[in-house]
Amino acid sequence: MRWLLDRFRRRADPSDRETAKVMRELAEAFVHGSAEEGQALGWDSTEASRLDDLCDAFLATDPPAAYRHSMIMGMGAYVGELMVRHGGGRWAYDANERAAVVEMPNGLRGFPHNKVAKRLDHGREHDLFTFYWYGLTRDVGPGTTIRTMPDNGR
Repeated sequence: MRWLLDRFRRRADPSDRETAKVMRELAEAFVHGSAEEGQALGWDSTEASRLDDLCDAFLATDPPAAYRHSMIMGMGAYVGELMVRHGGGRWAYDANERAAVVEMPNGLRGFPHNKVAKRLDHGREHDLFTFYWYGLTRDVGPGTTIRTMPDNGR
């Protein structure tokens, strides 16, 4: 997976097409690596409901920082690719944030890698299934709070 990350970092601003290609490859690598660890994942939309439990299991191993980074990159690409495949989104590169973003047809923009990092650092308050579902539907379950970031003139 490191070669994908190195390739993505070579240019300061990759094109949206390059971003999409690398994110798809990272997501596929995450699926393959998860299967090797005994966690078979597929591309059905219901797979998003398993991600929070995978985060908890991962954190229970007290992983080193390098493993956490790999999880953030792989799982972030995976949840983003689920949004692309099931919600009609598209990968893009946000030069201001220097990050891959999923742009949804409903106008929402999500940064799945940031969300996975928050989930690992802050727990279930940053539920990945809610992030996924809200990205697709703009709907949240009862008792869920969504905080949005200002668009800073964008």
